[in-house]
Formats: sequence, C-alpha cells, structure tokens
Amino acid sequence: MSTAAQLDALSLEQALTRLRLMFTKPGHPYYLLAPAYRDTSSGIVSMHYLCHMLNLNGREAYIYGTDVVNPDLKTPLFDPAVARRHLAEGKVPIAVYPEVVSGNPLECPVVARYMLNFESFISGKSMNAAATDLIFYYAERLAEARGDVNVDLLCLPTIDIELFAAGAADCAREGAYLYQNRHPLEMIDYDQLPAGIRLLSVANALSLVELAEVLRHAEVLYTYEWSMTCVIAVLCGCPVLFMPGHGVDQQVLENSFFGCVGFAMADQPHALEQARATVGDGLQRYVQRTASFWQQLDTFIAKTQDAAVREAAGNRHGMLDWLRQRYPLPAQVQRLQQALSGPQAPKLAVLVRDHGDRQALLQTLESLDRGLYRQLQVHVLGECDPQRVGVQWHACDPREPVAMMNTLLSDSASDWYLLVEAGETIVASGLLELAVRLLDAADDCQAVYADEGLRREGGEIDLALRPDLNLDLLLAMPGSLSRHWIYRREALAAGFASDCGRAFELGLQLSLLLERGLSSVMHVAEPLLIGNGGPLAACADEQRVIEHHLRLRGYERAQVFALDDVPGGYRIDYGHAHVASVSIMVPLRGQLVDFQRCLETLLTHTAHEQFEVLLIEAGSEDPALLEWLDMVGQIGDGRFQVLRYMPGQPWAALCNAAAQEARGDYLVWLDGRAAVLDGNWLPALLNHAQRPEVGAVGGKLLAGDGTVRQAGLLLGIDGSVGPAFAGLPAQSAGYMARLALEQNFAAVGGECLMLRRELFHEAGGFDASELLAPWADVDLCLKLHQAGYLNVWTPHARLLLDAPRDALANEEQHDALYARWLPRLAHDPAYNGNFSLRAGQGFVLQSNDLSWRPLLGKVPRVLACIAEQDEQALSRLIHPLGALCENASLDGAATVGLLSAVELERFAPTSVILQRPLDDAGLLTLRRLSAFSRALKVVVLDRYPELAQFESGEDLLQRLQAALMHADRVLVSTPALAERLQGLHHDIRVLESALPVGWGRLKGERRAGDLPRLGWIAGKGDEMLEQVVPALSGEVEWVVLGECPGSLKPFVSELHAAVEPGHLGEALAALNLDLALVPMADSMENACSGDMRVLQHAACGHPVICSRVPGFAAGDALPLSRAGNQPDEWLQAIRLHLSDRDASAALGDALQAAVRGQWLLEGTRLESWRRAWLPD
Repeated sequence: MSTAAQLDALSLEQALTRLRLMFTKPGHPYYLLAPAYRDTSSGIVSMHYLCHMLNLNGREAYIYGTDVVNPDLKTPLFDPAVARRHLAEGKVPIAVYPEVVSGNPLECPVVARYMLNFESFISGKSMNAAATDLIFYYAERLAEARGDVNVDLLCLPTIDIELFAAGAADCAREGAYLYQNRHPLEMIDYDQLPAGIRLLSVANALSLVELAEVLRHAEVLYTYEWSMTCVIAVLCGCPVLFMPGHGVDQQVLENSFFGCVGFAMADQPHALEQARATVGDGLQRYVQRTASFWQQLDTFIAKTQDAAVREAAGNRHGMLDWLRQRYPLPAQVQRLQQALSGPQAPKLAVLVRDHGDRQALLQTLESLDRGLYRQLQVHVLGECDPQRVGVQWHACDPREPVAMMNTLLSDSASDWYLLVEAGETIVASGLLELAVRLLDAADDCQAVYADEGLRREGGEIDLALRPDLNLDLLLAMPGSLSRHWIYRREALAAGFASDCGRAFELGLQLSLLLERGLSSVMHVAEPLLIGNGGPLAACADEQRVIEHHLRLRGYERAQVFALDDVPGGYRIDYGHAHVASVSIMVPLRGQLVDFQRCLETLLTHTAHEQFEVLLIEAGSEDPALLEWLDMVGQIGDGRFQVLRYMPGQPWAALCNAAAQEARGDYLVWLDGRAAVLDGNWLPALLNHAQRPEVGAVGGKLLAGDGTVRQAGLLLGIDGSVGPAFAGLPAQSAGYMARLALEQNFAAVGGECLMLRRELFHEAGGFDASELLAPWADVDLCLKLHQAGYLNVWTPHARLLLDAPRDALANEEQHDALYARWLPRLAHDPAYNGNFSLRAGQGFVLQSNDLSWRPLLGKVPRVLACIAEQDEQALSRLIHPLGALCENASLDGAATVGLLSAVELERFAPTSVILQRPLDDAGLLTLRRLSAFSRALKVVVLDRYPELAQFESGEDLLQRLQAALMHADRVLVSTPALAERLQGLHHDIRVLESALPVGWGRLKGERRAGDLPRLGWIAGKGDEMLEQVVPALSGEVEWVVLGECPGSLKPFVSELHAAVEPGHLGEALAALNLDLALVPMADSMENACSGDMRVLQHAACGHPVICSRVPGFAAGDALPLSRAGNQPDEWLQAIRLHLSDRDASAALGDALQAAVRGQWLLEGTRLESWRRAWLPD
C-alpha cells in the first residue's frame, strides 16, 4: 500500500493536475468546423481528436459541419439549441478552423486557426484570417512558411501507438509499397520504382487495422509526398523513401515534424540502409516530438479562454461587435491601398509612451503589427528597450517626455504624428482609414482627431464618438477630447511647450486654434484605437493651460473651476467686467396659470438685477388674462412692458416687433410656460453671450417628472430637429458627460434663448414665414452658425417646462426647412455621424450599413430601399448590391423601408434604388428626392403590382404614374412587364435576375435512390401536378421542398421543410434530384414575375421541365424541356427524360454549365447591374 511519503515529485504533480481538472469549469465553448471523420486524413483526425481532448480536459467542445464522428471519441455534435443555450448563458463561442477554411463562416467573435498544412496548399484559398485571430501551428515549418516567429505550436498526437507498432524483431518483411494521395496517378514514374511495387492509395483506403498489418510486414514504403502515414510506417518498423523533385528534399525532411528518423531520400546512396538504420528509433522520436503537446494544449486553452473572457467583458454592450463590423473587405482594402500607393501617401509616426508595463507595451505594438497601413514608423519612449524589429527606442522618463519628443520630431521625416500610451490598441483598419482621409486633407489642416473606443476597468469597451471640433466642450473636458490628435509636421515645428506639464498636448492644441483658427482641425468620424478608459480627474496643469489660453483671447479675469460632480470636467467664468442689461421676452402662449408661475419664479429666482420683462400678447380675448396683464402693466419702475398686438399674426412677426421695443443689451426669449429654477440662470447665460465670438446661448429645460426635456437641439433627428438628451434623468451626466458640460450646438431651443440685441437685428430676427414657423428658433441659430458664431448651451441655467409639446409640423413645413437647411441638418457638427437620426434614438448607434463608408469618395455609393424582405428583394437588390460591394466596384447599403430626407442627405448616395415605391411614403420619398437630391432615382418593379393592395385599378394607375414621373429610370425583370409599362416612362430597362456566386459551387448527386428522384419546390403551380404525381407513383421517388398539397402527400417519398431564401441553394442541391419540375400557370402576374426556380434548379445540375409559359428568369436562354399545362404533356416530357437518363443528365450538366458561365452575379453579368444602377 503506497503512502503520501512514498509519492515522488512527478506523482504529486500528476495528482495536482488531476485535482485541478476535477474542478475545472467548462468556460467558454469551442465549435470545431471539421469534415466527416475518416481515418485516412490526418488533418480531419486531428480536428476530431482536438475536440475530444478539449472535452477530456473539462472543456465544452462540439463538432460543427458534419454528423459523421468517431464513436470512440467524445465529440458531441453542434446543434442550434446549443448555440441558443450558450447565448442565454452569456458564453462566447470560440471557433476553431483548420487552415482550409476561409474567413469566419461561423461568425464567432473569437477565432483560433489550426494550421495543419501550408495555407492554400489543399484548398487553394487564403484563410482570410482577421488580425485578431489566434493561430496555432502543427509544426514549426508551417510557421516559417508564413514568416511567423515566436509562434504557438499544437503538435497533436493522433497516432495510436498500440495499433501502429513494429512487430517482433525477427518478423519477416517483404514487398515494396507506394503511398499515393495528392500526387497524380498519371505522374507516377514506375521506371524509378522497384518492380512489383504495390499501391497504397487513399482513394482505396485500407482500414487502420489493415494498414497496420501491411506496414508491419512491408520492407519499404515509397512516397512522392509527406504525410502522417509516413510516420505510421516508421512506427510499424517500415522505412520510408521519398522520391526527389516533388516538393520534398533532404532539408524538408530534416525540418519536418519527425526529422529523418526512418526516412531517406530515394536518390541518395544506400538510401534504404540509411532509413533502416534509424527506423528502430521511431517510437522514441514520436514520443519526444509529441511530449510537449500537453503543455501546448494548456496554452491553447489558456489563450483561447483568455480571448473569450476579454471578449465577454469588452463586448458586454456590443461595442466590439460594432467595431469588428467596420473592417474592410479584401477588395476594399486593395482599393484603399491602391489609393495610397503613390508618393503622396502620408507617412505616419506613432509615438508610444511606455510606463514600464511590458505586457501593455506588447499589446500596443502587436496591434500596430496587425494594422492594414504600412507607411508607418513606431517610436517607443521609455526606460527599457523593447528590442523589437521595426521599433525605434528613445530612452527617457515617460512621465516627462516632452524634451525627447521634441528631439525626435526635429529628426523625423514623417508627415503626421500620433501619441499613444502603452496598453492602447490601434483598430486594425484605423490607420488605413485615417491615411485615406489625411490624403484628402486641406493644406491648412494642421491637426486631425478621430473617434475611439475606451477600455473601462474590468475590460468593458465603451465608445467615445466625438463631435466635430467643439471649442467649449474641449475646454470643459479636455481629458476626453484632447487625446490622440494627429499633428501635421508643420504644426509641431516649435515642438511641445515644456511648461505645460501633463497638459502639453492641450497646450499645443489651443495654440493651434488661436493661431490658425477652428478650421485648422479636422474630425474623422472613424474609430482609430481603443484607449485606456480609466476615470478622469481634475488636473492643475489643464486648468493653468486653459486660463493661459483665455488670457491670450482677451479674457484677463477668466477663471477655470473644477466640477465636483463631473470628474475631469471644468466650468469657465469668463470674468466680464461689464454688467449687461437684459430684456426678457415672454411670448404668452399657454394658460394664465403658466404665465403667473413664470413671472413669479422669474422675480424670485433671478439674481441679476439689470433686466426688464416684455410680455408679448397676441390679441387674446380671455378676460382673466387681460385683467392680469393690466395689473402687471401698472407695476412701477418700468421693469415690465405689456406689448399687445392684433390677433392672427405669426408669432415670429410679433417677436420681431417686440424686439424693437426692447432696451436691454441682450435679449432672452423665454417660454411663457417655463419656470426659473436657479437664481444664477441669467449670469450663466450672460457668461457666454457676452463673448464676442458667441451667437445664441441656451439653457437646460427640465420636465415635471424630473427628466430632461431639452439640452440643446440635435439637427436631423426624426427628419427635422429634436431635443438632445430628452427623457434622461435630470442628474444624469449623459453621453460622454455632455449633459453636464458647457458646449457648442448648432442650434439651441427658443424656449430659453439669449443673444445680443444688435446681433438679433443683424441676423434679421425670426423668419416670419408660416412655413418656417415650427423652426423659427432653429433658423435663427443656423443663420448665426453660418455666419461664424458659436452657439453655446449651458447646463447651469436650469428651467422647468412641462407644458404639452407644440403641434407637429406638416409636410409643407418640413419641405421649407429642407429647402433652406437640409445639408446642415444632415451634418450636425455637435452630433457624430455614427449616431442614429431616428426619433427617440439620440446618441444611439446607427447601423454600420448606413454609417460606415470605407471607400468614401473612391467609388459610387448606392442605397437600396427594400419594400419587404422577400425573394424578389434578395434577387433584385440585396444579392447584386452585396456582390458589387464585395468586389469594391461600388459602396452601398440596403434598408428595409425608407429613410427620411435628412438620412438620405447624410448617406449621400449616387443612386437610390427603390423597390415598388407606390405607397404614400414611397411617393413622398420620390418627390423629395426629386426636390432636394441629385441622386439617380431608380424604381425597381420586380412584378406587376397586386391590385388587391390598392383602392382600385385607377388608384394603382395614378400611383404608378406618380412614381414613374419622379423616377429617372425603371428596372423590370421581364419583357412582359416592360411591355405593360410602355408609355409610362422614357427609360424602362429589362434586367433579368441572376444568382449569387455561391450557387456556382453547388453540386448534388444523381441516381442516389433505387428509383429516379423527381421533385419540385412547392408553393407555386402545384395544382398542375395533381394528376401527374399519382400517375408516376411506383415508377419514381417524389421529393418535395416546401409545403406540399395534402392531396399529393401520400405519393411523396421525401418531404423537406421550406428553408429561408439564403439557405435555398444548399437545400435544393441536397435533394439529389434526377429531374426537376417547375410548373407555373399562364397569367399576366406570372409573365411579369421573373420566376427564379429554373435558374436555381439549373445551378444544382438538375435537368428541368418547366411550363411552356413566359416569365422565367433566363427561360429563353437555357436548354430547358417545356410542357404545356396539361397532365398528358407533363407525363410525356417526364417519360422522355426517364427513357434516356444519360441524355437527361447531360442536359442537367449543360444547364449547370450555362448558369455558371452566364447567370451568376460576376463578370459582365454583375457589371450590367452596376450600369443599370448608376448614371450613364
């Protein structure tokens, strides 16, 4: 009996390992994409065994993509229920792909690639690995071929050493064998091989037991190719000779997984003796070479789990998903790199401040290595040399880097400079996108800043989507907005100031703005990096730099105060010496009780004494109101004026007239239903209004329920203008703390709006047009903004306003707003273009489809507006658009439904493709596109409109005429539909549908059943087969995809449920049909439809019999068999095919070849779509 004292160190280590394994949590799951298990492929075996080993090590791993597994292994199959459970549990799936897999077909957020062979050697395709993919190599030579060093190996042992073992030493051996897998049979030169050599071909594979028996008695194994079968032979005591000149030489053998043990090149002297001399060392070599696997497996698990943990933390709110989607396609990358291939391409320098955390520095440098832009110099400023190729080290104290940076800048030849901290990671496409924008930057642009992600404590990723240059916000929170600017070399000619302390970047930025103006800084609304998002704090250096800047601007008495409730935030008192007089203008719209409250709170909560109140009354007949106004008018000291006007005049005109009566230096337009909450509300407004560079100033409006009603205005929201931060709790800091910080908005609300009286008159006052009545305050602010003034919003002037909102503007009023201000509405400088413009979605992320423009200005941009997500939308819009975007011949997006006029202007399409825009919303969109956009308007009619959707035939005709009147071009799918529309438009083009390129890879099996397999896609024309199907019962196997009529089900051998359109191709090919039927009734609706079924069956290689009617896509171009819609004609056509199945199969081959050559969305076929969608 053993005791603990008798256990040696190795036994204790094993016991500890098993104890840990016993309590190991499964962690995040693995999905291994692998083909069906077969012993003859060491690569396939490796994938299945890796799944097995992960499960044995307490993890949760599944095989994906096959239902054929080795029953002796623990390799459960993936199914959708597993994915749903993992999603519900918050697990992050880890995809594991062999090198033959391209891209990320499982769309998992964490990807590990297992390099079992050279990339593209087997599949002929690149892996298209993302920059963040983890790569593990089966052998070092595979890494060397990719130029990778310091890689992770995973030498998984898949050979059963009990089965594949040499026999007894005196075992007689005879016979020479040739291993053959990928080397073509016709290229085997038997003159160079022993006579009587026998072939071991994977095409006629032996079982593992049979293979072991053969190799245990074989004298020698010859081969033209390296394979794990060669290792198996040596373990069985059989030497292996490699034929020269076919990719394997002595150096390859020496560097291979197994070395030269039991191996030799066949052309060497005494090759067989040389191989025999070491064959006995095979088992020892195998154990040596695989002994490290267990540590490698631990590393594999640790790295993949760590990546999944980071993903789970960072992507808690989906921000990583959003960032990952902004990665250009290969063709887009190529086009961008072509644009940057000339000498004008900007040379970037990245300066990394290293604070001594080696792991943090490594993260930053690796992210730069993964980037897509290579015109780059990397400099590390710190105390330790990173000793990394391509990185220049500059020894300095990272806390005081200014002197070293200035020296570096004077010696560097780069065009632009970016400073980052160690631990911050560059987004893979960030520098590439930045370089393209820098290429187009104006000559007077001195600095650029972009958006960024922020890694919070705990790993969560947030987004900082910044506004365009916002001077007041920059001064209010420089810690958020002054980081990671990119400076032009000329801007750094004098270097960073040495007296700014930690705020040396802010000092340079404010100097640039003072000397060159606000237009010298450009904002790129693209995420550049993921920065360190730790908590901000007040910084004395920042305060000192800001105060110095304000003094240079003439504010000698300005003071900067840190905000107690906003870490890192500041409030500026500009220290105006002049005590300004104010006229408070109160239009009396509402109820008397509101006006009384407004006046009472104004008098009791206004600390500023130099003010007058002008009450603007528009001819009311309410006796109580008139009595109250008489009383107010009698109050002494001249502080109150009651201005009475005749009824029926626009409020804007009354306000303009009232402004002529005002005596104050400044006007405050105050809603008569508002209540003042703070005594310092007027000083807070005057603090900014007295600045000569400021136009209008607005305050913070709160609702009665304690939420924000308005905090500045956002242009473009809900198709017009909307209140910022509406609905948030009053004490909330808001997005990027902007609800608590003074900042610039293009417009502030007229409910509380201050500006200089002279400036109000210079701007022409409020526009009194009834069409602009809902936007009079916005229009005034935008005129000031256009004139170069800054409009400022302050949270320190708080008012209560809980009155009902004004009535919605009508269509004509919206049109008037668009006619004057549409380009500005679409590009609010205070609102990042990556945010949504939908109602109630302020500061909510916009879909990347609409907001991301990787090829900005490089290719035409197309917007496809889908009426409904059906098969026609896929074939006529989504698939062609996807193919054109994938090859980077254009850029674009598809939306279900329509965009507002503002969203369309922001998207800035070259063309807008509208599917069946015949409802009221569609006609309005077309009309506004005609009025306000230069985009080509293409109406897609993929079928004749169904009369049931309209009030009458006359209504349908009127809507068609209205839509086509505004359209520039009309696309139809069939000649019949073009004929029906003849005379309604001058440019009607027939463009037949085609299939996505993926359909060109489909292949089904023929003669897969005992009887011929005939079938169809159910749902259209089924009634024509009511007599045909029973008549052939017993002669064929009927196979149906979709909802089969009940009367035919007894005769059907296989019923397959309908699938989503995106999976139709695979489902159709899997039917393994010998003959496909495509029935369709002869009707106008069908003739105009462009039915795709013939094309779809043809792509699968199915011979096709279809109805002898018009309306099939490619129906006139393909070699089809046709039948009239009578049972006897269908039966005759079917029996003709069955009578010569070889000829029928040949017809299927011809159909498939025709589709692959002419009817896929590629080449000239795809180019025809591009031409149809773009201006001539």
